[in-house]
Amino acid sequence: MSSRTMFAASRTIWIGVVTLLCASLYAQQPAGSNSTSPPKKQLDTEVKHIGTAEATTVVKTGFYPDRQPKVYWHDQDWNIDLLIPASGEDPYSLSISSRGGVASIVKLPDLYSQINTISRAPGDKAIIEVDCGGTCSGFLIVDLRQGKVIDDIGCEFTNISPNHSFILYENWFPAHAESHVNQYHLYDVTKSPRENVCSYRDNDPQHKDLDGNMRGFQVYPQKPGQVICNDVEDDDNPDDNLATNFTWAADSSKIVFADVKSGVMSLILVTMPGGAKDLPRTSTYALIGQEDACEGVTDAAGERHCDYHTIKFLGLDGDNVKAAFLLHENGKPVEKDMTIPLSKFVPIGK
Repeated sequence: MSSRTMFAASRTIWIGVVTLLCASLYAQQPAGSNSTSPPKKQLDTEVKHIGTAEATTVVKTGFYPDRQPKVYWHDQDWNIDLLIPASGEDPYSLSISSRGGVASIVKLPDLYSQINTISRAPGDKAIIEVDCGGTCSGFLIVDLRQGKVIDDIGCEFTNISPNHSFILYENWFPAHAESHVNQYHLYDVTKSPRENVCSYRDNDPQHKDLDGNMRGFQVYPQKPGQVICNDVEDDDNPDDNLATNFTWAADSSKIVFADVKSGVMSLILVTMPGGAKDLPRTSTYALIGQEDACEGVTDAAGERHCDYHTIKFLGLDGDNVKAAFLLHENGKPVEKDMTIPLSKFVPIGK
């Protein structure tokens, strides 16, 4: 059995265990009006106005499926509302209606028992951010005109672009697996589910199975010349790739974030594909020398130690990355601002 087949099999077993555990825990929750206990306070929500749309989203503080509030997305074309079942044993559904007369009820997968956000995406699609546990989450792609879920991706976290065309997500869970290495993939919502497959299992020669492990395009880490995902662990790279401070450009054309390897912080820039046949491009910039963002940062034992606490600000401003770091000079904290032109980032991959 190949390493990729073993990897896919282990993930399938894990998802099955998570499903059973989530179903068991969720079934133990009070059954709404049939319970003699007072109703629990619903999770806090936030009303957002995005262009002409209004959306209510969960203010996420953890996994509390028995406190699920109503969330929705309403704009000039579509109304998408979460329907909360009377019984905790039943799955959630979406009520979808359009001004053009399209109306449907879409049942969501049983696995996901907390629904955090609903957002409209290009091509009459919607993105649903969901949770099935503390480190088990995912997103669904719903075709609004067909009235059905067309894609279901399990992951650890999602980061949606401002225009809702792209989703950067961590591809593998659980986070605390012994050999876990974070892998960041990009999902292009404007493309079909099959167009978002980056590889296929060895025992699927006709490419019929849209395996969840092999979805999206792996943008970090990447190897020189890599154009498809590499979903097996990289024995030559023991770093966990625990990236942080993900920030999108306002026009959704790029995303920047930071990662630390062997005490050196680098900035990672992912440029979105410009055409239907293009792939995302990843570039890096190491903060070394006078720009060392880890200079003077130590742990309690006095050893060099640098992580996301060093970052005060990270963002994109036109053709530059703007950053601010909390450094230490002569034992005193000093904030250092940096402006790094995008032209200085070094491309990796193809």
